Amino acid sequence: MKSDKELNAEAKKLVKDHLRIWNEPDHAKRLTLASEIYADTIQVIDPEVILNGRAKVNDFIGNLLKQNPGFEFTSAKPVETHHNKAILSWQFGPPSKPDAITGQDIFTIAAGRIVSLLVFVDGVTK
Repeated sequence: MKSDKELNAEAKKLVKDHLRIWNEPDHAKRLTLASEIYADTIQVIDPEVILNGRAKVNDFIGNLLKQNPGFEFTSAKPVETHHNKAILSWQFGPPSKPDAITGQDIFTIAAGRIVSLLVFVDGVTK
């Protein structure tokens, strides 16, 4: 059985890898990365849409990146974790204004994979 310290380190690595997925412009590479960290049945609940499964999440990310060329997701502060949860405060924008859009992601993790993601976008979340 893993210690709390090991579980928290694992969660932080998953969140770091999650950011790589959300910044990857190549569809096939993104899907390969997603298969390594997301559960098959991952659910992403965004203020505008609910996505079920890796393929739907991958398509959503691809469209988001196409609509925002040059934008990149970065961590706005250190990831916090406890038990099987993690929270990421993020920013999304071009290099000249990296915090054009900000928000938080709340992750649920099970068996070493992200199984759900609840997205809050500052100023947009209802």
